[in-house]
Formats: sequence, C-alpha cells, structure tokens
Amino acid sequence: MGMINSKAKYKNLSNTSNIKCNYRFPTISHAPSSASLCKRKTNHIDFSEFYNKQRLCMKKKVLILGLDGVGKTDLFTRLTCDRKQSSKFKSLPHPTIGYNVETIKLYSRHFCRRRCHKITLWDCGGQSSLRSLWPYHFSNTSLLVWLINVHDRSRLDTNLLLLSQILTNRLLYRIPVLIVVYQNFFGSQNQKILDENNNENLLTNLEVAFRFLATLTTSRASTFKWQVISVNLNDNANEDLKKIRESFKELMEL
Repeated sequence: MGMINSKAKYKNLSNTSNIKCNYRFPTISHAPSSASLCKRKTNHIDFSEFYNKQRLCMKKKVLILGLDGVGKTDLFTRLTCDRKQSSKFKSLPHPTIGYNVETIKLYSRHFCRRRCHKITLWDCGGQSSLRSLWPYHFSNTSLLVWLINVHDRSRLDTNLLLLSQILTNRLLYRIPVLIVVYQNFFGSQNQKILDENNNENLLTNLEVAFRFLATLTTSRASTFKWQVISVNLNDNANEDLKKIRESFKELMEL
C-alpha cells in the first residue's frame, strides 16, 4: 500500500494560510489540529518500530527428544541457564514426566545487522510410556534435536530406528535434524571412574552418522538437512554449548 508524504512548514499554528501541503486535493478551509498531526505521526512511528522488531526478532521451536536417561533435561537446563551457572551442576536431573519449556535468545548477523532469534526449547520425557505423546509436539517444529548418550552403545540401534520412524511423520517433513552424541558425568565420581575404564567403547559422531545413514534410503536422506556433533560438557562446557548454538543457527539458517 502506497504512502503519501507531506511536508508542512508552520510559522504560526493559528494561521492556516502559512501551511504548505503537497496533497493534490481541493483546498480545505481548515487545517488539521496539531493533536491529530501528532497522533498520525505517532501511529506511523509505532507501526514502523513494530515492523522492525518483528523483522529482526524471529521465533523458532526446537524439539529435544531421545530415549530415557540420555541427558536431555541436563542439556536443556544448561542451554537455558547463563554461562556462569552452566558449569555448577552436580546432581543427576530427575526423569522428566511430561515436558519442559523455556525460551532462549540467539543472535546472528544478517547484512551487517544484528538479529535476535527467540528459540523455544521443548524437552520431552523419553520414557517408553511417554513416547506416544511426542507427536502432539511435532507441529511448528523448526529443528529436531535427538540425543544419544556416548556410553549407551547397547541401545544405539533402538535409538536410530526410533528416530527414523519419527521422521516419517508428515509434521516433520523436511525438518532439519541435529543428532547430539552427548557425554556428561553428572558430577558422580563413581561414574567418572567407571567411564574412564570404558573409554574405548565410547560412541563417536562418525559412527553414529554412518549408522543413521544406513537406516535411511538415499532419496530420503537428501530431503532434509541433518548433522551429527559430539558434545562433552565436562571439560569444555562453554565451548560445546557454543557449538550447539552454532549448529542451531546453521541448520535453521538464522
């Protein structure tokens, strides 16, 4: 819709003969009041500011799924807390009954302009009794995050088979997928000692990528973007959290 711009020079608001207008309309005997002009100008400014805020602040939905006990709630908590608190978790999170929802902000550069993206994280419980509720959260998903615990080799086939079945849902068609091979000791010293003895049996992102690709047909694998990353939040928590955020931006093209 076009807009007509007018320029007016006021020497005395009480004298309407001094008002010069570019409108191509018949001369009006009375000039609009200063209050109406201010209101019109304010409405125009408010609309412009609203439009710019909407254009520079995009809303996205990230769905975090995976089997039970892989660390979804731990990763969710770290992403939603600030960096200073993210390294202070010392207890194992309780199993999620239902889901957790929080909104975070990601910033990106687009044509020398900083954009703010509001990312709503949905952490859904992974117990077998709760997986039937997952499809209720599929709508409006911008990115699917699938967690696999680096020590959970015995359930790798179950993990990837369930993920490939989920991706057949029409609500997740062409939705990008981020597979996170997740490692965290949850602050347990006994668990640290046990894991140090089993380091040779840890899953790698390359292995998970090949196994996941084997569950998909060639034509199907090319219909959506997917990525596998390995995350260790024990040694370089802030760096790996930054890696996850960068993957968010890349897969969602922020």
